[in-house]
Amino acid sequence: MIKSHTTLRPRNGQRIEDTIMDLLEEDPYNEELLIQKLQKNQFQNKDHSQIYSAVLKVLTSLDIPETDSKEIWVEVLENRNKLANCLKRPVGFRVALLDYFINQNKKIKNPKIIELRLFAETEKLILVDELTRLYNRRHFETALVREFKQSTRYNQNLSLLVIDIDDFKKINDTYGHLMGDEILKQVANKIATSLRMEDTACRIGGEEFAIIFPQSNESQAMIASEKLLEACRTIQISGKSVTISGGLVSFPEKVKRCEDMYDFADRALYTAKDSGKNQIVVYSNEKRSSLRFEANLELFCVLPNRTIRSISKNISITGIAFETEDDLLVNEPIQVLLRETDSNHEISAKIKVVRKQKIGEKNYSVGAEFIDLSNESQTKLADLYSLHQFKAKSPIGVGS
Repeated sequence: MIKSHTTLRPRNGQRIEDTIMDLLEEDPYNEELLIQKLQKNQFQNKDHSQIYSAVLKVLTSLDIPETDSKEIWVEVLENRNKLANCLKRPVGFRVALLDYFINQNKKIKNPKIIELRLFAETEKLILVDELTRLYNRRHFETALVREFKQSTRYNQNLSLLVIDIDDFKKINDTYGHLMGDEILKQVANKIATSLRMEDTACRIGGEEFAIIFPQSNESQAMIASEKLLEACRTIQISGKSVTISGGLVSFPEKVKRCEDMYDFADRALYTAKDSGKNQIVVYSNEKRSSLRFEANLELFCVLPNRTIRSISKNISITGIAFETEDDLLVNEPIQVLLRETDSNHEISAKIKVVRKQKIGEKNYSVGAEFIDLSNESQTKLADLYSLHQFKAKSPIGVGS
């Protein structure tokens, strides 16, 4: 299982398929040497790579899991030796590969011979976004279904991040569409160079992108997402950083069906936009997750060696945002006490920090998710929300 987000993508953000094509052009008929080159020169950690599945994808257009691909590779080599013994002459690897899939594994029923580079260029026109050179929405939808089926089959984690460039319309209106296109390309480049080889990055429409993280749970995907968020902030326009917002959802932690993954990630993205932008929000499956409102409650975080005090910025049934000078650990459970100012009403809960951003020299902006909230506490928060809505809709003077 993947434990970190080590960058395995070839240099300059080049897709693994393009790297394989380049190596095949150097030596078209030595596929075994191709594997050796990829393992030796292109990747930092071969234990995390998808080399065999990537090569078979280029040669056959079949999507096969890495473990199965490695076994198939050995079987094709054995098949080549058998064919060579029968024919009393050398047999090419691709001839043995085609014979294997037609007569043994039977994954190919109606083969067509086509020059590899021509096929790759044609495929790019169909599956790759012309501006950003990332995959397009058509490929995203297919890839998400494929990865979900594989995750279900092998009992593996899967995470999906949907991101959106903040205030992109304003960028287009202020600086023109050429600058807007340039920002899109720069964000796409940050995405491509920040990911592992096995991750799938797509532009799914306008300024919206999606990234599929196979074999990654919520915490691992969040680390990768935060790194991407930080990388995009290095893009400057008129001296200001370009920022992105994102929504993250993970299987099987927060979603059970493939058809819900994009919808849930998109909801989390909406929450990120609605609560200040420039952040990644993890989807929460609480039914009343929409109850988000501004609330200045006293917040006491009870740590093992001390208690820290803060004031909440906004709150919902699913989580809370606040600022603190303390560098709290992400994903560590923290016991908290919320108290209304000038009131005896208290809410006790346990939270988990899911987002942390440094602001200024000392302070951190923190987003936390409730991981233990009683029904009584949920009722109190719902009452606070109702009161907030009443005050917001009341004429001036009412209730004051």
